[in-house]
Amino acid sequence: MTLVGSKQVRVGTIDELKSRGCIVVSGDGHAIAVFHHDRGAFAVDNRCPHMGFPLEKGTVRDGILTCHWHHARFDLCSGGTFDPFADDVAAFNVTVSEGVVWVDPSPTPKDRVEHWHSRLKVGLEDNNRLIIAKSVLGLDSVGCEYTAALKAGTNFGMIYSNEGWGQAMSILTCAGNLLPDLDEGDRLLAMYQGLRHVATECAGKAPRFVVDPLPAGETRPEIFNKWFRSFVEVRNEDGAERCLRSAIDVGLSQSDISDMLFAAITDHIYLDSGHTLDFANKAFELLDHIGWDHAGPVLSSLVHGIVTARRSEELSSWRSPIDISSLVWKARKALPSALEEGQTRKVTWDKEDDLSDVI
Repeated sequence: MTLVGSKQVRVGTIDELKSRGCIVVSGDGHAIAVFHHDRGAFAVDNRCPHMGFPLEKGTVRDGILTCHWHHARFDLCSGGTFDPFADDVAAFNVTVSEGVVWVDPSPTPKDRVEHWHSRLKVGLEDNNRLIIAKSVLGLDSVGCEYTAALKAGTNFGMIYSNEGWGQAMSILTCAGNLLPDLDEGDRLLAMYQGLRHVATECAGKAPRFVVDPLPAGETRPEIFNKWFRSFVEVRNEDGAERCLRSAIDVGLSQSDISDMLFAAITDHIYLDSGHTLDFANKAFELLDHIGWDHAGPVLSSLVHGIVTARRSEELSSWRSPIDISSLVWKARKALPSALEEGQTRKVTWDKEDDLSDVI
């Protein structure tokens, strides 16, 4: 092998390449497979981007290079794949001078950040765990913060599930919450687990069409609160979602928006065994990671679950033989005065750890 000006790598004569079909050379840390085809010489990285099988052992026909391991197919000229599970293979510039074939070992440059974002989108759309895992590693390798993958998973989960927020989005949020307490290697694994749950939960689901906010008009938080709770009360999903989107769009504070949501959730007893409340908490935790500018699609994804949730006071197990729901409402009404009375006492309590152990 000969290097020219520390760039060009000598492959061999064009007749040698024609005879052998493929010659593998090395340069700048790359193993490069140089193929002869009817239109000349072409070079690609010798490792299949799917799982690393040597492409020199593949087959070229009609300008298509086929890997013999998993049948991934590539345009020999550009390296572009016909099978998204495999990813594009890096292509290298080839020149023929005086019957000798030379290859530039520097691959055609590409935006690696954009590339891994694009690959993660493909992995989520295809519910392909290998692509998701490689994309998480890829985004980390190019210096992206964890929020890059978290935002990608959020955007996908908000669009591709007509049922709105579900368990997978809570798992993804929990992964984001755990990252500061994990070792460096485990952080990537946690993010992968969150993303693959989102992909699995959204697989085959109808997309979610987000409603537009109201035209400019009402801005008072107490009115939006009243509207939202009344729509939820009668299970009017479209009205509740448009009300919430409008409240966010006109710039109501995070506190006002959270009051709307949690008031509606606690207007009834123990919605869906507590899942509805937990999902709302997780949605706000997610926004702490990715920013309030995502509040519209994230929080409106809760509306379907809030409106359709099973209300425990409607269950016979809560009404008979003892009307537990009535007891709960009675205790709830007494809670403010009990708290006020408790604050006047000069007693300290330091049993938090014991309570945590019991729970």
